[in-house]
Amino acid sequence: MLQLAKMLVLLLGFASFSFAGTGPVSYYGELQVNGNKIVGSKTGTETPVQVRGVSLGWSNTTYESSAFYNQVTVNAMIDDWKAEIIRVSYGENNSANETRIKTVIDAAIAKDVYVIIDWHSHNAESQGTNPAVFFGKMARDYGSMDNVIFEIYNEPLAVSWATIRDYAIPVIDTIRKYSDNLILVGTPNWAQNIDAVTSNPISGKGSIAYVLHFYAYSHPLSGNTASGGGNTSRKFEAAANMTLNANLPIFVSEYGTTHADGGDPKKNNYNTHSAINTDAWHTYMDANKISSCAWSVNDKYEGSAFFGTNSGTTSSANRFQQTPENFRDETKMTESGKYIFNKLNHYATTAPWLNPPQPSSSSETPSSSSVAEEPSSSSNDDGTPIITLPKTALLNSVAASKNGINLAVKSNAVVEVFGLKGNSMRKFSFANGVYSVSFSDLPKGLYIVKVSFGSEKMILRVPVN
Repeated sequence: MLQLAKMLVLLLGFASFSFAGTGPVSYYGELQVNGNKIVGSKTGTETPVQVRGVSLGWSNTTYESSAFYNQVTVNAMIDDWKAEIIRVSYGENNSANETRIKTVIDAAIAKDVYVIIDWHSHNAESQGTNPAVFFGKMARDYGSMDNVIFEIYNEPLAVSWATIRDYAIPVIDTIRKYSDNLILVGTPNWAQNIDAVTSNPISGKGSIAYVLHFYAYSHPLSGNTASGGGNTSRKFEAAANMTLNANLPIFVSEYGTTHADGGDPKKNNYNTHSAINTDAWHTYMDANKISSCAWSVNDKYEGSAFFGTNSGTTSSANRFQQTPENFRDETKMTESGKYIFNKLNHYATTAPWLNPPQPSSSSETPSSSSVAEEPSSSSNDDGTPIITLPKTALLNSVAASKNGINLAVKSNAVVEVFGLKGNSMRKFSFANGVYSVSFSDLPKGLYIVKVSFGSEKMILRVPVN
């Protein structure tokens, strides 16, 4: 692979390309809704996208968790914990807090992962125009970035879906003035009654998904949801299935492995981490391609905090020291923290953007790591050798190579191969990426290769011998 990279540098003048590692956003693109699934703008409407990551705790100035709103934390969560998505929990509406969360948003964007901007409230419907004003600013600043997701209501309490919906519409309308990015809407009773949205889902507002939260010790998949606010209590799995069957997407923007109180030691719930219950939830989320963020990146004496082994001491000498080494040191993690750390690292071994698929004959425009042939092709593999580098191209470029071409695609490209009599031999579609394509399976001879980068066209003569 290194030799191929060096070859491409020489052939294509690679001042225009980056071989730095790229992340899920470059691979999937903007997250969008298609039926009851989340999909990527770069990977096609038929390929569900599931990303997994972490939620920072409350961003409020006086809270322990606010100390983690920095670039060191973000980098550690991505590099060492393998988070594909970071959630910022905006819990205090002021300029200092905005500055704090922007540090994390900017750091997540720089690392090419997704970031949820969450209005972390339990009574947003009573907070006047503050949420809409806030999201208007965030959408203006970040709405053009594929990385960004807007979560407009964290956990409503015992209220009806109608109340939440009435709150959500004007906030969504404000965001839509500036951005078509994915929006997450909370659901009744601490985001348990996900099925409530099926009575009157939000339509005509672009990509909208609905929030489900669980704390696995208190909320096993087979357990019951709450019933306050006139909502119907159902088994969690039944409520989620009801929502999916209504063709509505679910996003688990927060979950814990402990008791629903966060693992409060004052209530003897510190040691309530349940790997068995959490594993069952992960199996369900994986089967249904539901994305998730684990709670929480914090140093606090409670079971759900990832770093909380200091028994609540306020001494700076005894508190968790935020160094890269400490972030990956399991001896400094709670049981919940160790579970999430290992779970995310396990998932990274099979993440599509880290393990790109082999070339296929799909008629969809592929991701940067796959190649689609003409839909009329009757063969799953015509023998065309293609090497794909999981890298991002910053400019379009193409050059002939031995029996083929080397190609870099900034956005999308179509490559057509013709015989000298004008007969079509091959046609491929490419998404953003860097590719080496061989035509050595074709008969020996000279071929005309037409490369279309949108309105920009390039013609090459490529010999095969």
